[in-house]
Amino acid sequence: MKSNKPLIFTARAKSFLVDLRLRLAADDPDLERQLRFTFLDTASTALGSLAAPELIALQKQHARLSPGSLRPPGFAESLTPSGAALVLAASACWEELVEGYAPAHGRPALHVVPICMVLGKTIEAAMEALFLGYELGARIGEWYQVPLGEHVDGTWGTPAAALTAAALLDIGIENETAAISSALCQMSRSLFIALKEGASCRLMYPSLAVVRGIDLAIAASAGFTSPKDIDTDPVLSEIGNGAIDLEPRTALAIHSSYIKIVPGARHIHYAAEATKLWLKKYGENIGLSQRNFGRLLLSTIELHTYPEACKYCGNPNPTNRIQAQFSLVFAVAATLRWGELKTDYFKDDNLKDPILQSLIQQIKLVSINGEASRWAELVVAENSEIRLGARVDSLPGDPESPINTEQRLAKAQALLEPLIGQGDTEVLIEHWMDASKSSSLWPKLNSTRKD
Repeated sequence: MKSNKPLIFTARAKSFLVDLRLRLAADDPDLERQLRFTFLDTASTALGSLAAPELIALQKQHARLSPGSLRPPGFAESLTPSGAALVLAASACWEELVEGYAPAHGRPALHVVPICMVLGKTIEAAMEALFLGYELGARIGEWYQVPLGEHVDGTWGTPAAALTAAALLDIGIENETAAISSALCQMSRSLFIALKEGASCRLMYPSLAVVRGIDLAIAASAGFTSPKDIDTDPVLSEIGNGAIDLEPRTALAIHSSYIKIVPGARHIHYAAEATKLWLKKYGENIGLSQRNFGRLLLSTIELHTYPEACKYCGNPNPTNRIQAQFSLVFAVAATLRWGELKTDYFKDDNLKDPILQSLIQQIKLVSINGEASRWAELVVAENSEIRLGARVDSLPGDPESPINTEQRLAKAQALLEPLIGQGDTEVLIEHWMDASKSSSLWPKLNSTRKD
């Protein structure tokens, strides 16, 4: 007689990993292409901000305490694999350009790709680890549903990082599941207050998740054991949503990811896109084509959007780059002021722009319940009778509105060229996208790199 008792967590995790590996072994060019694009997008985002003074200083401090022999392109110092992964994860968040998976309210690749970059020997090994870590992270993100007062980076990313490291260290499926269970024993609580105040320690959330993941994989390989039925733990059950769903699915999370083409949290992009549409429809009617903001500053400006956006990006008065990256009113004001969102607009000098600040004070957020998808509508009223509105329900880069290959490659090129030059950028992109799976993950570049 068949038992109705559910399988313990480690048994379900093994089945989950076996199913994913069978999917990967099948001849699926679309999956192969998506994995390479996801790797390229996150890797180029992680490398692209390395010249920031704070990130150079972070490298130097790590090199003082734990010098290593690994020096990826663009690095100022040679570090250990863990140190390099930590820096890459922090850098990936610098401009908030990392892709994401909306049902998980976060970015699975953020905690996975930095480890692939430092531990991956071949393209095939890196893509396998990326696939496993991404799909696990997506499932745990769906389960966790980040509560109010927390930020997603560094929470459910730790188990995804542990699995990624375990796969690349080739320690076997028993130890892979042990590493995942060990990571779930240490679910961190990453507080949102750091983003609210614009504190740069928020960059360390994914960094520490990545390092913990590597350490937990090493511990599992050394024989450190972990609970086999971890998701029956009452504390874990309380912070999550029942048991973690690890059942096979027809649709893969990585095929439903979104890609960012402008900086900032994804939530503010809907606000910016609605504002762009509003400008196109009504801008000339109120003289904005000549940048006359007088009438607009005397109007009522409302942004209507979904509650999650207001929950994470409701900062009403951003005064620094990180606060602006998580501010809906900034996204609307900056787009009204300059016509679009660009990296430079998040800098301190532009944040002090008097017209921008006046617009920020004029905008009211209105949270609207009852819609399942993400959306935003900008409504401007010069008086109670005339209301001019523009709404968007999707963005370029969303699963239903994918950007094309040229746009994805152009994003990577724009991020990498200032760091390593045009020639090395072209070599790196071509290698990651087209080299055989058995090829070394890193091609030979003019940029200094020690193995």
